[in-house]
Amino acid sequence: MPENDEPTTNPAEGQREDAASTVLSEENAAERVRLERELRGWSTGELAKRMTEAGYPINQSSVWRIESGEPRRRINLNEAIGFAKVFDLALEDFLGPPTSPEEKIMQQVADHVIFGYRTTAQGAEFTATAMAAAQKYCRDFPHNAKRLRGKIAIGLSFEYRKHAPTKLVQEFLKGGKMPTDPVHTDE
Repeated sequence: MPENDEPTTNPAEGQREDAASTVLSEENAAERVRLERELRGWSTGELAKRMTEAGYPINQSSVWRIESGEPRRRINLNEAIGFAKVFDLALEDFLGPPTSPEEKIMQQVADHVIFGYRTTAQGAEFTATAMAAAQKYCRDFPHNAKRLRGKIAIGLSFEYRKHAPTKLVQEFLKGGKMPTDPVHTDE
């Protein structure tokens, strides 16, 4: 490479002399796909499904070849945009240089906390919907209300050992009414 560190092009082949850095960048993108997918606990099939649903169709074997193929399958621009979108990253972050080990660990910890928060919020919403359905059933079939509450209490008894029941569930099991205010998970 010339002394000014600028890449040159071989006119006969149309290739840059800094091909090693290009491969390194492609390796980084492939590793980023694997890292982001594993961080979320997704299979290659799940990632392919999410990419397709987001409008960037790709199949499971292509994801595997990007991550693990010999040689690795190249990522085209549309796929890079799709991966960034599915992983909820700015394209620059997806394509950017790798970060330090400390940065990666901090990002993983932050992502786990955010994932936990989202999961908790979704769980609270699902529980509220299920409890509303149970309350409706009790109104529609009052003669079965006590038996339904018993079934729910028995079903949740093992969960109580791991997790304290929410106020919403406690109130329902006591025979109370559902709150009309939105359910918050920060109690």
